[in-house]
Amino acid sequence: YRTATEICESSATPVNISHSNPRSLHDHPRCVPDELMRACARTGGVLGISGVGIFLGDNDISTATMIRNIERAVEVMGIDHVGLGLDYVFDTPEMDTMLAKSPDIWPAGFGYGPGVKFVEPERIRELTEGLLVRGHSDDDVAKILGGNFMRVASSVWK
Repeated sequence: YRTATEICESSATPVNISHSNPRSLHDHPRCVPDELMRACARTGGVLGISGVGIFLGDNDISTATMIRNIERAVEVMGIDHVGLGLDYVFDTPEMDTMLAKSPDIWPAGFGYGPGVKFVEPERIRELTEGLLVRGHSDDDVAKILGGNFMRVASSVWK
C-alpha cells in the first residue's frame, strides 16, 4: 500500500487501480484501504471493482454484493473515480489447476484454490438495473460502466 500511495502522490497523471475492491468491506490483501482509494481519486484515477468472489468476500458473487462494493467505492472516492474491473476467468478448470500447482504464489489462506467464483460479464445488465433501481442516475451508471476509464484513457494515451 505504501508503494501504491507513493505512486499516487508522485504521478502527474491519473492512476488506476484496475482490479480491486474496498478493504473496508472485506479484509483481503488484494482489496485497498480507504486512504489508498482517496489517493487514487486525488490523481483523477479510477478504482475498477473486481468481480472475483474472494475479493468481494466469502466467494460471494451476488449482484447485491457487487453493488455494495461499487457503492462503497463511490462513497469514499466520488462517482468520477469508480469503474468495473471484473477480472473474469473464462477457463475456470485451468484456473483451478494453476491455483493448485502454485500455492506459494496463490496461498489457500487468502481464499485462492479450486472453486473461486467470478461475476460474469453477462451480469452487467443486471448490475446496471440494480444501480438504477437504487437511485443512481443514467449518467452516473454510464461513468461506472466505462465512462470513467475512458476519461482517464483519453487524458493519458496520447
